[in-house]
Amino acid sequence: MTASLLLAQACNNRWSNHRLLTACAGLSTAALRAPQPAAFFGSLWALLGHLLDVDLFYLDALHHQPRPYRDHAWPDLATLSEAQAASDLRLITLCRDLDPARLAQTLTLPRASGPVREQAGRVLQHLFVHQLHHRGQAHALLLASGVAPPQLDEFFLAQDEPLRRAELALLGIDEEELWGIAL
Repeated sequence: MTASLLLAQACNNRWSNHRLLTACAGLSTAALRAPQPAAFFGSLWALLGHLLDVDLFYLDALHHQPRPYRDHAWPDLATLSEAQAASDLRLITLCRDLDPARLAQTLTLPRASGPVREQAGRVLQHLFVHQLHHRGQAHALLLASGVAPPQLDEFFLAQDEPLRRAELALLGIDEEELWGIAL
């Protein structure tokens, strides 16, 4: 596991969340919060809140400020989107500063059953898998709600660069810095 790959995953996370939440803005509040039988947590809204709440839980632990997991009552999509963007930037900053020693550090995660000790690098990998898992569900729920879900797999390949260029510029993600080469 290299710090540069983890940074790329953090930037992909930022871009994917931006795309997903932009698409969600095409739904009414009622549609976002509507019960959906196939939805983890009951609705697209609850799923989006869960994604962010888990990000915050793990980021706090990764910054040596562990706290119990809690669900937040996000009042609206604008507030949730702003908080998600701040969380994503916090993750990017963390990954930019990674080194082997930091990846090997042991963290304490407060769980309902008691504290659990985990290696920082493994926590980061888990966080990225958790995000991918639930964003895939959100993608399907958007489609079921009548909104065209965004492409979320156009981040890593050089051939897809034109498809993401404008959004990455908007988000302040520099591909030359990220990959070490100009695409």
